[in-house]
Amino acid sequence: MTQDHPAPARALGAEYAERLRRSYLNFRWPLFLLEPDEQTRPCLENGWTPIAAAAHVAYWDNYQLRRMQAAVEPHGKEPGPVSVESNDEMAAGENRSWDTVLAEADEARQALITFALSLTDDQIEAEYVDRGERSRIVKRLLEHMPKHAAEHAVDVHRYCFSTDRWSRERLFSFYRRHCNSLLDAITGLTEESCVTVPVSGNWTVRDLLAHILAWDEYVGELVKRWPDISSPDAQTSGQEIRREDDLSHWASGDVDTVNARLHEARAELSMIEVLDGLATCHRRIVSRCRRLSDEAMRTEVEYDAGEKGNVVNLLVSTSAHTADHAAEIYAARADGRLVPLRLPS
Repeated sequence: MTQDHPAPARALGAEYAERLRRSYLNFRWPLFLLEPDEQTRPCLENGWTPIAAAAHVAYWDNYQLRRMQAAVEPHGKEPGPVSVESNDEMAAGENRSWDTVLAEADEARQALITFALSLTDDQIEAEYVDRGERSRIVKRLLEHMPKHAAEHAVDVHRYCFSTDRWSRERLFSFYRRHCNSLLDAITGLTEESCVTVPVSGNWTVRDLLAHILAWDEYVGELVKRWPDISSPDAQTSGQEIRREDDLSHWASGDVDTVNARLHEARAELSMIEVLDGLATCHRRIVSRCRRLSDEAMRTEVEYDAGEKGNVVNLLVSTSAHTADHAAEIYAARADGRLVPLRLPS
């Protein structure tokens, strides 16, 4: 009779993989905002070009992955040490194409994520020989690499979302363009298809729009408070917090829990009510931003767990969120799940 043995625990690997994914996404996504001439211009605070920053992140992802693999695998070959002083030299000498560097960076980070997921908790906690000494090198590097990407994300964000780069009108035009693209995505669709056809998991078009509305309402509340976004405290004020003043609806729990709560709170809204809410929310956000001083627009605030930025960052990331979900609706139209109403000619 065979005895079943419990599968080795892998919770730590999944946790580190998620940190690696999120930190890289935070570094990577603003790069799509850059014009071709900005990609190779030394415009970051450290004097580097954006392409050099991406190449740097890719290089160290590759290097530290090989270092961890050499530690874990029997007879693994440890990569040779690299002088930190060579970072600036490598940045200055980067001459590959933008697409080549970004593809390498994407592959390098994905390889790190895959490696983290392959490890058991015991492997992560174990000590290994690294550079002649025994240490918990795998755990230390898995903790370090998300921080490394985050450090360079700061430089990227400060340039990509600087108020010098974005005039107010350019920012508001960018924001409105993505709002309008969302409306274009549903043009011609029947209300029945919008409330019955799944387009993102089990979510219908109405559900997606209600989800966008929920987070746009959050942005509206942040902008109304900016730069002091602290939520009113009922215990210290002795007053009951009004629902619209309580940011805990968006801040309490993990992403899935929050989204489920926000979805449930708006489950009874009709398609028309959701669209009216979106239009009203968009107008209020722009109106409130117009009233902010230049100093307030520049002020960086931690408005989400681990996410810090100014008003430009807030509106551009909100636009990206809208664009992601608009793309799901466009995809559902393209594959025939959503069929627009055809008017008689």
